[in-house]
Amino acid sequence: MKKSFLFVAALALTFAACNQNGEVADKTIATFEEAAISPMTTESTFKYSVDTTVFLESGNFKCQQTVSWEGMMTAGGVVSNQTTTDVKNGYADAYKSAKGGAYAGKNYLVWYDDSYSPNVIKLKSAAVVPGMYVCNTALVVNMIKLGDGLSTIAGGFTDDDYLLLTITGSLEDKDVNGKVDFYLAQGKTIVTDWTYVDLSTLGKIDELHFAMSGTKSNNYGLTTPTYFCIDNLGAKK
Repeated sequence: MKKSFLFVAALALTFAACNQNGEVADKTIATFEEAAISPMTTESTFKYSVDTTVFLESGNFKCQQTVSWEGMMTAGGVVSNQTTTDVKNGYADAYKSAKGGAYAGKNYLVWYDDSYSPNVIKLKSAAVVPGMYVCNTALVVNMIKLGDGLSTIAGGFTDDDYLLLTITGSLEDKDVNGKVDFYLAQGKTIVTDWTYVDLSTLGKIDELHFAMSGTKSNNYGLTTPTYFCIDNLGAKK
């Protein structure tokens, strides 16, 4: 009787660890499905707020949450569940993936790269990160196509323009194994679907660092908004 009970219990735990496709869930992968999301609005004053006193955690990863103020956000990540690509409200619509939703599940992370703040996602325990899925935001795509209104050269991207995401890793505060470059836009080619980025070449790390660069600029620096979306961080392709 005792053995039967233990077998049933183990079977129940196995099913509990499976996702809706019947696959066993990898708890090291950041799917961001654990995060509770307040209702998002598209009003001129963005009402989505998060507790910035704690880290946002998912899988084997954690990062500082962002502060929202009238649609703008400081460096860091915020979890979104938006499924439309409408950007008529400008920066109040900055939290929408260009695909219109997550890579998998309902939630995904929108990241804002601010050169004045640490752009880092920490690992709870050091590991080799296989990769992650990346997508532009709908707002960035709109400005790449039509222009951002701030560049010294007006209008959308030409064949010579680009927006580049550079990912590096560190272990115990030391940089490791170079970098991974991923073009969010290059000329007229724009990432509008979830695309896998291989990070395994970074080796064993305990931090991921992000930086963005591009050609559209003015006297103050890059004018293309430095938002991008992340889902299934730590997943294999």
